[in-house]
Amino acid sequence: MFPAQLIGTIVGVTLGCASIVLARRVRGESWLYSASVILLPLIYSGFALAAGEGQVALCEMLVGTPFIVGGVICLVSRIPLSALIVGALWIFHAVFDLIHDALFVNRGVPGWYPVFCAAIDLVVGAYILWLASWLQRAAFRLASRANVGPGTQSQR
Repeated sequence: MFPAQLIGTIVGVTLGCASIVLARRVRGESWLYSASVILLPLIYSGFALAAGEGQVALCEMLVGTPFIVGGVICLVSRIPLSALIVGALWIFHAVFDLIHDALFVNRGVPGWYPVFCAAIDLVVGAYILWLASWLQRAAFRLASRANVGPGTQSQR
């Protein structure tokens, strides 16, 4: 790994952790991650536009459409599996970051950026998936306790 990529990875992990702390602090976990996943493709398009490559920016947006659509659906509908979907989108975007240079020639993207973004995406995605799993287990435990009590126990 090149020094710039190593530094990008370390800074990305640090910023990923900081974004989790911030989301928890502002109590924005229910909407912030969905809203943020919508913005991920816009960053690569912005790099292309800054480099004067409008065609590449359009291609970046087309490839980024699943992130935008998935983020919008989870943001506005609050479907039961939204945390799992959003967490998976963050992980998939990390994969996209790591293979980005094989898919596009976007001269506006700094060399360190894909690993930096992948590090953030992996940290945030893993946290969201862990949180979704924890919430499901907590809901199951709560439901299990609610079903045990006077009048609900089986007769011996």
